[in-house]
Amino acid sequence: MNKKKFIPIIIAVVLISVSFFSGCVGPWAIDTYGWDHMNDEGTAVRIWGQLTVSESSDNWNEGFVWDTEYHADWQDYLYRGWADNHAGLGLFSLTISNLTRTTTYHYRAYGEYLKAKNQIRVGADAVFIPGGPRVTTDNATNIGLTEATLKGNLWHMGGAPSCDVYFLYGTDQNALDTKTTPQTMTATGTFTARLTGLTTNTTYYYKAVAENDADTWAGIIRAVIPGQPIVVTRQPGEIGNDHAILKGELWNTGGTSECDVWFVYSDTSPNQLDQSTMPQTMNATGAFQATIENLSSTTKYWYRAIADNGMAQGVGDIYEFTTTPTSQIRTTGILGKPYEPPTNTIDQKLLSKIPVRYQRLLQEHPMLLRLLQQTRFKPFLN
Repeated sequence: MNKKKFIPIIIAVVLISVSFFSGCVGPWAIDTYGWDHMNDEGTAVRIWGQLTVSESSDNWNEGFVWDTEYHADWQDYLYRGWADNHAGLGLFSLTISNLTRTTTYHYRAYGEYLKAKNQIRVGADAVFIPGGPRVTTDNATNIGLTEATLKGNLWHMGGAPSCDVYFLYGTDQNALDTKTTPQTMTATGTFTARLTGLTTNTTYYYKAVAENDADTWAGIIRAVIPGQPIVVTRQPGEIGNDHAILKGELWNTGGTSECDVWFVYSDTSPNQLDQSTMPQTMNATGAFQATIENLSSTTKYWYRAIADNGMAQGVGDIYEFTTTPTSQIRTTGILGKPYEPPTNTIDQKLLSKIPVRYQRLLQEHPMLLRLLQQTRFKPFLN
């Protein structure tokens, strides 16, 4: 074997050994995760934990402790039980019942390592209130030049007879300082709030919130841009050795009566889409396409759909495809796919886990960096 080719393999073994064997029963072996409702009354929940994927569940007993107050020592928690479900990927859980809806409970996942004596690993303390509601934030609809309809979904009442729901929104996602008028719901389902008087082409962030007598729950933060058309890129409809039919779809004009759409593309770089198709004017939402010609055979191209309504511009995701080597024309199967940027940079968290003497080698051998950044190795680097 060529010695130069052998070096990266040795490095990989060393680095993975650092990750696996120096900490395989380290403090991160057990994580405490979230919780789910298990009945409509809000008196039973399922709590979740995870065993690091490097560990075999055959070598561990996993369980939980819980109590109505926090304890620095996990053994001081009043209640304890072994997991009753193992869902794969190291996930384990336990259903606990006969809870008080409005009480705050503390819980921790823990694991007993069976290959050595007195090897216990404990996750961080987490809390739940079993009678709390659950709500999700959905994508905004009916987007106009100065208005938009926010949408949420109340999918668990937490055992309460009613829940108040509303949205928090603003132009700073770290300070959602405006609140919509609360609505009282007596059953699960979707709810909306219409916003008017917004500033065109400005990003507004929002989240759905639900409150009942036990707790307040918020969905994730989403964004909407009034006046911006919404356009998506689709995979090509046809690929040859010197041409392709690009496809896109206009989902929303942004509030204007018509919108221009086109594609930008390049065989140089996804970051330099310097060629363009002729704009097409659309007065309704729907699909559109354009044929590009004089392409090079067996060449990778990147492209994206663009929409402009004169007030703001929207862009679709970048897609990529490769032209055929001969005059063969492809019209079926996967003709293109979303472009995924490479991840050949070392972030600070990863950097802190790698010995200095190996950091330069990682940068010289991107293959090793990609290996360490794969999902199955990430738990060792967190």
